[in-house]
Amino acid sequence: MTTLSTRERDRRGGRIVLAVIALVAAAVSAWLHFHTGTIRPSAFWVPTLVGLAYGTVVWPIGMRRGSGWWPNLVWVGFLGVFFLLIATKTFSAPAWFLAVIVGALLAEAVFPAKRASTSSVAKLPLDQVRPWSGSGVTAAVTERPFGRPNAKPAVLVTTQDGRTVFLVMDLAAFFDGEKGIAESTNGEQLTFLTRKGIASKSSVLDDATPGLADGTLFLFTGQQDARPSAVFSDEDAVAFEQWVRTIPED
Repeated sequence: MTTLSTRERDRRGGRIVLAVIALVAAAVSAWLHFHTGTIRPSAFWVPTLVGLAYGTVVWPIGMRRGSGWWPNLVWVGFLGVFFLLIATKTFSAPAWFLAVIVGALLAEAVFPAKRASTSSVAKLPLDQVRPWSGSGVTAAVTERPFGRPNAKPAVLVTTQDGRTVFLVMDLAAFFDGEKGIAESTNGEQLTFLTRKGIASKSSVLDDATPGLADGTLFLFTGQQDARPSAVFSDEDAVAFEQWVRTIPED
């Protein structure tokens, strides 16, 4: 039997939660229809069926587009129809609202967004992973408590601003594109690993890197003047990612 990693279990659990919420929303929609005195079946079923189609097809397509315009258009369509139904009172506005939510949740639960393919790197036993260094950063394998009595593989990172520790699964999630910023584990010096252009323009992460090109990998602690703790060269960024991928997550 294949053992799921912590991240895989979390993703599966999240999908189950979405499915449960969708079923609850569907039950609420049906209850509202049968307990509000609605006589015409079409007043409920037309917006419900159209809303389900909108939520399962239009919503995920729009939300997963790279451009910021598509999600905005999807929201405008969703809310525009909702308020139009309230104003005209031809069909049930709550039925449309809940049907879109049900469809969107089910689409995400059954057909989650495809994750970017990752390079296949053979995992090594922890005692065989040699330390890595480059661009003013030294990294070595360690372990940190994660729940009781478990411990998770981690990376001890040393820069000019001191030492901190990242869980391997957090670094892997960052390099897989599941999160834009990796944060050091609890109890360690607060440090962020991210790329230029990920953080908002008003954030300290952006203010500390005015001369970096978008996509540049860097570490930031914020304990010193507003500057990165380390900036990875393009070659070292690739090498560090490949090194991290050789470490088991669990």
